[in-house]
Amino acid sequence: MALNRQKLYDGLLDALEKGKETKSVSGGEEGEVEAKHTEGDVAGFIADAIVDYASDAEILMLTGPFMIPVIPTPMADPVNIAQPVQVQTADVGKAPLKAAIEAGFAAGDPVMVGVTTGVMAYIPASLLVFQGSPGGVATGVTVPTVPPILAPCMALGLAGAGEPEIVNLMATIIHASFKASIFNGLGLTLAGGAGPVVGQPLL
Repeated sequence: MALNRQKLYDGLLDALEKGKETKSVSGGEEGEVEAKHTEGDVAGFIADAIVDYASDAEILMLTGPFMIPVIPTPMADPVNIAQPVQVQTADVGKAPLKAAIEAGFAAGDPVMVGVTTGVMAYIPASLLVFQGSPGGVATGVTVPTVPPILAPCMALGLAGAGEPEIVNLMATIIHASFKASIFNGLGLTLAGGAGPVVGQPLL
């Protein structure tokens, strides 16, 4: 598995489509409708799409070496080096991500700053532990280096683009932000070797 821009696009588009769903107004006039979902619901749908996408993030077990503490002389474990390991903690920052997006909605923010700040906080809060199957575990912090600035999405909408085109650009910008993020931490191999996992981009 690895980060898939198409998966993010599909999830975001579905989230926004749900946001447009309506229902009949209880006790209202015939044909009167209201939004089926609250702003909080839609913020949750968007957060779910981002987290579902992020759950496929991987890094490589590099740079090592991963030293097995054998007495009298530690030895390097060559088996797990460069092994891909997948994130195990993608759900950790979901609630704050949703809250940031919902706050943006409440503020009437047209350029989706809530999504930008939410993603920038979500990445280091959630992409913490990566594990192979079977094999190594990397624990550390993933630092975002490029914020997902979504103002171009509004500009595209003002230019007359349809929702699929806008969501396509949104997914591209968010995907680029994740792909520019860097993990640094400690790796442990199945044989007990330990060493640095540094400077690893998300796959």
